[in-house]
Amino acid sequence: MISDSLAPARTPARWRAITATSVAAVEVALAWRFGWTAPLGAYLYLGMAATVAVVIDARTLTMPNVLLLPSYPIGLALLGAAAAANGRWWPLGRAVIAMAALAAFYLALALVAGGQRMGLADVSLGGLIGLLLGWVGWSALSTGVILGWVAALVAILVWRPQHHGQRAGVIPAGPCLWLGALVAVLATK
Repeated sequence: MISDSLAPARTPARWRAITATSVAAVEVALAWRFGWTAPLGAYLYLGMAATVAVVIDARTLTMPNVLLLPSYPIGLALLGAAAAANGRWWPLGRAVIAMAALAAFYLALALVAGGQRMGLADVSLGGLIGLLLGWVGWSALSTGVILGWVAALVAILVWRPQHHGQRAGVIPAGPCLWLGALVAVLATK
């Protein structure tokens, strides 16, 4: 069953416009960053999936695992094809190690927080972020993670809850983590 948060008929037009604009901006930025190289397809697909997921998270405070979980085998297959086309397998190996390490780190954070500040679906996003950053390199991984948490800290300081019953300081983590990762991917050569 597909989550209600993915049902376009129930999504306000404003959020559909935000989603379309965000995806277009991310896709253009990634195409500019990678050009016509082998990993472009993987980055375009994973960039679209992550962007749609974080817009949903921003709107509903729920990360759509129904979108994120299938992105693992698709992203791995696309990056595997890029590694085969380049004849260089280490970037794929590094990406898989980074994916596992970042997912494990975010899982530990989620378990320590008891699901109060970071949920298991954020862990799913974290693994995909690790995959994307790991392909680029270790410096992109560390930079992207740090920038994501800095963005989260800034968001916590300025966030004013708009949902009734929501505690002060509770923010959707996904957009912050994705923003940090995206900046690191775009800035690291």
